[in-house]
Amino acid sequence: MKRLYWISLLCVIVSCFILISILHAGASTAKTLTKKCPMCNKLFSEETKFCGDDGTKLIELPVKMVCPECKKEGTPGEKFCKEHGKKLVPLAEIPPTQDADTLKQKKELAKKYYKEGNDYCDAESYDLAIESYKKAEEAFPDFPALHYNMGWLYSKLGNAEQSIRHLQKYIVLAPDASDITEVQSYVVVLKNAVEKRKQVMDAFKNRDEIMKKALIEQKQKYGSVLVPEGEFIMGTNDAREDAYPEHKVYLDAFEIDRYEVTNAQYWEFLEYMKKTNDHSKCFKGEPSGKDHTPRFWDNEYYNVPDYPVVRIDWYDAYAYAAWAGKRLPTEAEWEKAARGLDGRKFPWGNEWDPARCNLSGEPKPVGSVESGKSVYGCYDIAGSVYEWCADWYLDTYYAESPHKNPKGPDNGLRRVIRGGSRFSQPFQVRTNTRKSEQPNLFNLGVGFRCAKDVKEK
Repeated sequence: MKRLYWISLLCVIVSCFILISILHAGASTAKTLTKKCPMCNKLFSEETKFCGDDGTKLIELPVKMVCPECKKEGTPGEKFCKEHGKKLVPLAEIPPTQDADTLKQKKELAKKYYKEGNDYCDAESYDLAIESYKKAEEAFPDFPALHYNMGWLYSKLGNAEQSIRHLQKYIVLAPDASDITEVQSYVVVLKNAVEKRKQVMDAFKNRDEIMKKALIEQKQKYGSVLVPEGEFIMGTNDAREDAYPEHKVYLDAFEIDRYEVTNAQYWEFLEYMKKTNDHSKCFKGEPSGKDHTPRFWDNEYYNVPDYPVVRIDWYDAYAYAAWAGKRLPTEAEWEKAARGLDGRKFPWGNEWDPARCNLSGEPKPVGSVESGKSVYGCYDIAGSVYEWCADWYLDTYYAESPHKNPKGPDNGLRRVIRGGSRFSQPFQVRTNTRKSEQPNLFNLGVGFRCAKDVKEK
């Protein structure tokens, strides 16, 4: 009996030892194997120092270095990815692959923001489009179409560096796309543009001196035009349009700027605001703490004194006009200044002519298109930049406005902008095409011109 007892006890001890060994081995294999024995080539975890079989001192395994962007492994000795220059990092630092459900959710979220960005682009609200695209990129960075659109939009907005970054990402994510050669060629063009822009920036280091000098010439050359009192044809008989119906409107005489307000003119206003902080003439309901500086004011676009100032919201335009002793034109005044008395479709007549306005997508100094001015002498009133008007917007207002000196609805949510921009389609620059935006909108395609009351002599 004693012999059987000891045999049974020995079996239990051996079984426990085997079980513990198996568990220990399982735990070891779960650990990352970063060392190996140079003699037998067995792999071991980080904390092990010597081979358990032959006592040889273990050596570190070579660290696998990969690109954090495209996940491709670099060759020995490489420090940066050959495709787009990202610094290589250890594979262990790359976040683990997400599970299928999480990845699907992020893709759907990215698609939502991507579509939202596309809608903003169609509405020419480019700053809002960028914000939506950025949210899409944050949700799912490896979305080829997103990077293609972001590259296109940044190029349109004049940000070549960001355009290059996104188009290069598109090239990596969609190497077999049918347009890949064209995209690669365009990236080369953009890189050349960046170099040229640096040269331009060197020429505009002293913005203050440039603006002061330009203002002397602008004050001699620029001014306003007189629009006499009387009736004119306003609106359209196309019932599908918010400018329906065509009707006659009487306006008192007024003056309106010959050109859109320029960077130099707006710079002078900002200098005054910086020195005085005088908001006494600003709109009483403007956002608290507003300083009227356009978004991206340090961009080189604003170094060109004769470009129309852009990214101006309605409150900025109102404040500038009041500071200058003027006001924003009413929608009716703007339309009369643009189309004259005969109800023409475009400032120059009824026939479309692309040479008479700037729809090129590229900025031009104000007054660059001589043949496109209106009968009263207003330049760039079609194309170039949309222009803020004083009125609140109401889609049915033309059907109910008074005959004499209409000033728009008493209240609303959006303000009127007119005239189209350099990014617009031909139908958007017709003299009877209406559009509106929220008054706090900063948009690359929106600027303004001023008006004032006069008495005819």
